[in-house]
Amino acid sequence: MTNFIGTQERKEQAYMTYHEDGLLDLLIGLAVLLGGLYMLVDLDIPLGGVWVVLWLPIWLSARKTITSRRLPNVEVPNEQYVGLMRAAVFVVFTLVLLVFAGSLLLLGHSSGLVPSWFVSGLREHLTLVLGLIGAFVMTIAGWLSGLNRLFAYALLTALGFAGTYWLQAPAGLAVAVAGGVVMIWGFVMLSRFVRSHPVQSA
Repeated sequence: MTNFIGTQERKEQAYMTYHEDGLLDLLIGLAVLLGGLYMLVDLDIPLGGVWVVLWLPIWLSARKTITSRRLPNVEVPNEQYVGLMRAAVFVVFTLVLLVFAGSLLLLGHSSGLVPSWFVSGLREHLTLVLGLIGAFVMTIAGWLSGLNRLFAYALLTALGFAGTYWLQAPAGLAVAVAGGVVMIWGFVMLSRFVRSHPVQSA
């Protein structure tokens, strides 16, 4: 019984350590940074935010190459990743929904179904709206995944977008800055993880 409890504790510790490698933060931060730069350049290409899902195989590959080699002795059960997968599905679904809603809004405006004052007001307050949506999405993702640092990212997003709104700066700038901060923090976490967990010899 004692061995079983010890094994469970090791599995839980390994699970938390896996999520302290910074890889997820690094890749998501990079994706958001590129998304912000995409908004600043204002390319007329309907990529939206769905392309973020393309980072998933990169994350999984990096996790095998970097993380698993440093934590080879404890097998983390797949059940413990359910929350993380739910969070990922929620984020991707929200991005798809936002792109779909934006397309409907543009279509409705061009056809006269959506009044111009509504579109103008939304465009005027777009930075603030995006910040609130981003903070909400990260809060829910943090709750689903159990990664508490996402709550800090949500607060950072809300404050960053609010500041950008009051300074009348482009929304893409707030997105790029938020992504850059998360990416840098992910790099710091990854550096700590690599130093704390050297590669185990076979």
